[in-house]
Amino acid sequence: MSKKFFKADQLLLLVVVLFAILGYSLFKIQVIEGDEYKEIAEKNYFRIIKKPAKRGIIYDRNMQPLTENIPSLSLYIDIKEIVDRDSVAEFVSKNLDMPKQEILDLIHKHRFYKFAPVLIKDNLDMATAIRFEERSDDYPSLLVRPEALRYYDMPSHFVGYVGKISASEYEQYKDEEYAKTDYIGKVGLERYYEKELKGKKGYDVIQVDATGAPLELMKNTSGKPPIPGKDIVLTLDKELQQKVTEILPKDTTAVAIVMNCKTGGIISMVSTPQYDPNNFVTGMNEEYWNQITSDKRNPLLNKACSAVYPPGSVFKLVVAAYALEKNLVEPYDILVDCKGGVEYGGRHFGCWKEHGEMNMLDAIRESCDSYFYKIAEIMNLNDFKNFIEDCNLIKDLPVGYTRSRKGFFPSSEWYDKHYGELGWTRGNLLNLSIGQGEVLLTPISIACFYAGIANNGTVKRPHFADYFLQEGEKEKKYYPSFHMPISQQTIDFLKQSLYEAVNAKGRTGGMARVKDIMVGGKTGSAENYYGDTHAWFTAIAPMNDPEIVVVVFVEQGGSGADIAAKAAGKILGYYFDKKPLLRY
Repeated sequence: MSKKFFKADQLLLLVVVLFAILGYSLFKIQVIEGDEYKEIAEKNYFRIIKKPAKRGIIYDRNMQPLTENIPSLSLYIDIKEIVDRDSVAEFVSKNLDMPKQEILDLIHKHRFYKFAPVLIKDNLDMATAIRFEERSDDYPSLLVRPEALRYYDMPSHFVGYVGKISASEYEQYKDEEYAKTDYIGKVGLERYYEKELKGKKGYDVIQVDATGAPLELMKNTSGKPPIPGKDIVLTLDKELQQKVTEILPKDTTAVAIVMNCKTGGIISMVSTPQYDPNNFVTGMNEEYWNQITSDKRNPLLNKACSAVYPPGSVFKLVVAAYALEKNLVEPYDILVDCKGGVEYGGRHFGCWKEHGEMNMLDAIRESCDSYFYKIAEIMNLNDFKNFIEDCNLIKDLPVGYTRSRKGFFPSSEWYDKHYGELGWTRGNLLNLSIGQGEVLLTPISIACFYAGIANNGTVKRPHFADYFLQEGEKEKKYYPSFHMPISQQTIDFLKQSLYEAVNAKGRTGGMARVKDIMVGGKTGSAENYYGDTHAWFTAIAPMNDPEIVVVVFVEQGGSGADIAAKAAGKILGYYFDKKPLLRY
């Protein structure tokens, strides 16, 4: 008997222990960790539905939109309404040219996602959308919904475009309220100002049942509406941008920059050939992709900021500024009697014609190479490079939405490394002095240098964004500036030289003249190892109170005095005569 009682006691003790453990567990769940488990339970019965924010619009300076959010149609599937998943997948596959298995995988992946429809495809064409609408009774799980699609009404490298967020981008930004189906700025201003443009998503809270199906919208929750993104108003003028595009030659690569020299605001920046950014939003077809990627002129590259070229004679103004600041020459002293070139080190360095006796004013006006060869004979290479760096000519400049490509100018150490100490001579410097040889610059860096001359040495940072706009409130953007190491005396002389290069006897830039406007400028013709000569022209106007700088570059365009100067003159004429509202 005692053994039976002993076993009964053990059993009773075990039951008591089990109930004690159970009781403690219940106490812990309900009292100690009650709030935590309550939150978990509530999450099982409530779902948050994100609401997209309207993306901000990018406007030109006259509030003309450069981007729009246009209506678009998307196809969704409501998981809880699926009757026959195989039939639905077959129908979708047939009408969207998508593999049936891809549709089935999508349904399986979201099989518990019953509180909101799942996106299948966005940007449906109207005919496809109608086919799905016509069969809505047969396939109630398929929903066609209106949404916003980004649209660009003119090509521009600097505006850029949006596209579907990539897997790597999602991993990078998933903590910033992005979903895998969202669009995100890919390049240009759309990318640089993504944070400001995208806005903040809102949300609704809905109650769901045990299967995840929605019951009702919760009225008394902390749901909130989305906050639209900020609009951006640029310094750019849309009509001028279109006009400049018309003026530039169509059969080659060309660049034109119009910049306010007082503020650094870019009024126009065109790089041709261009591309249609809408193809990156709606989905690139293979034919168009092959077309733009096989084009040797590289339409995807903004050559105003991201390509470097030999500057040719527009670089002579840099050499002149250095020579005057270092007291290497007197501006009105005769330095050379140009006979069509100079002899140096047993080599002939040619000039484009016989100019006769030349001082610096003559040499800039008539673009005499021989004069600048003589400066090269007496200048210090490394000291000149330091001057160029101090003028920010070869640095990667911040340009509103990106940083420009670095330019290049060799040092003596660079020459020693690449040619050996005995493999180069001062003759290399003669080529550099006329913007040839190894010197390479971006068009935007040249624009900034000439803007600095126009603005008495002060260079304002080039930019596009003038201010943000949200709910009627302006948020002005401010940009820093720097001062070039050039005295006012030198600047005044260079301005006189530029004016004479366009207007005086012997001028080389006469094609850029504009009636009743004091235009100054400099031609440039840069020899190109791979083909015909590149054409440059830089202009400042009006010279009595400079407002704008214009830079025109035409790849393999021949003489800068012809095609580039002529294009610059047309741009200036339109700016001053046809567009008075452009002027500050």
